[in-house]
Order: sequence, then structure tokens, then C-alpha cells
Amino acid sequence: MNKKFLFILVFILVMLGYIFKIDKIIVIEITTLIDNIKQSYKNSYNDYSSKFFSHFDQAKKIVELEKSLKEDQKYKILYTIANQKNKEYEKNIVNPKDINNLQYVEILSYLNINDFSKVLLNTNIDIGNNILALSTIDGYSAGIVMQKNNQIIAYLNNNKKSNYAVFIGENQIPGITAGINNKNQIKIKYIPKWHTINVGDIVYTSGMDNIFPAGLEVGVVEEVKDDTNTQMAYIKPSIEILNQKYFYIIKNK
Repeated sequence: MNKKFLFILVFILVMLGYIFKIDKIIVIEITTLIDNIKQSYKNSYNDYSSKFFSHFDQAKKIVELEKSLKEDQKYKILYTIANQKNKEYEKNIVNPKDINNLQYVEILSYLNINDFSKVLLNTNIDIGNNILALSTIDGYSAGIVMQKNNQIIAYLNNNKKSNYAVFIGENQIPGITAGINNKNQIKIKYIPKWHTINVGDIVYTSGMDNIFPAGLEVGVVEEVKDDTNTQMAYIKPSIEILNQKYFYIIKNK
């Protein structure tokens, strides 16, 4: 009896399911549920991915900004140092009346590719037949400037044509620069024999040539040798001139 009743009940339920299409409803509901789960997963994944990559983009941006800030700070420090040196240069080396006679210049190129001692400068000033002084930004003598074929040429301290008057030591012993030797020492020629020169004496421009103002440091005496009727001093340059790119032309009166 129980088995018969159970069979009839199952049969009725199957018939009702067929009539009312309960199986399709169940399938639709299950499909909808699965679609919702999939959409929820997709939204969660996209949200997580967006946050994940956004985090790394922000981290990368922070690194770039920190690098940029360090670069800005470095150039600010260099600018401050250079500006201070310029002020010291103008205050201590150049006569205040001659400040307007300074011209800031930059090296354009070597005049000859195999000679680093002659360079072209980016200025169109008219020098004519005059010889002008060239100094580094921080106030050391660098060479002389002349005009040739409408080009402004700097003959740096290591060029044999870079000739200007100097004083040696506290006794102001006179001499003339004459390029460098094979030890990269600046040669000072035509020093009277009766003067005593000491190793370690400071050499600086004398201003007696009407090219340089007096007082720009050139170097320090390392060797002294006798010449035919005079003496020669060999000095260590105060600055490595070939490493410089920016200079001042001094239009000394």
C-alpha cells in the first residue's frame, strides 16, 4: 500500500512538473544564480585588478617624483654654489667698476679636432685686434681671447700662444705664461735671474699686460730651472682648464 501510494505521488509530481514546466524554471533559476555569481566574480576581479595596478602606478609615480625632486635639489644646490662663487668673484677679483665688462660665454667646439687648447666661443662681440682675458666662472685665469676670421677664439692656458703677464709669490716676481710642458705644468718664462723663486709660491695675473686685471690665480710653483739669461718656473695649474665649458671674457680697460 505504501509503495503504491508513493508511486502515485511521484507520478503526480512528475505530471505537475511537466504541466507547469517546473524543470525549466529550476534551470532558469540555477542559470541566473550562476550568472550572478560569475558577474559578481568578474566585478570583484576587475575592481581588485584596478586597485592592484593603480597601487603600482602610484608607487612608480612616487619613485619618479622623488627622483625628479632629487634632481631639482641637486641643480638648486649647484646653482646656489655657482651664484655664490660669481658674487665672490665679482667682489674679490674684478673691480666693481668693471662688472659690466664681464661677458658670460660657452665653448661651442674645438677649433681643430686634434687640438684641445683652442676653442670657439658662442659670442659675436667685436674684439678687433685686441686681446682679451678669459677666466673661469670661479675666478681663475683661463687664457686669452682673440678674433680671427670673424670667429672668437680662446687660446687656453695650455696653448703656447696664451701669453700674459704674471707675478710670482709675495715679492711679485714678474714673468710671462707660455703654454704647458709634457707634465701639464704651465711654463712661466722671462723671469729675471736675480730673483729667488720658491716651490709653493702662488702665481697670479699682474695686470701689467693690459689684458688681465690683477689678482686672478694661475697656479702654484712646482719647479724652477735656469734658462739662457733668465729663469723658468713650472707651475701646477689651479684648475684643470680642459674640464671647463663656461667662462667669462673680461674686457679689461
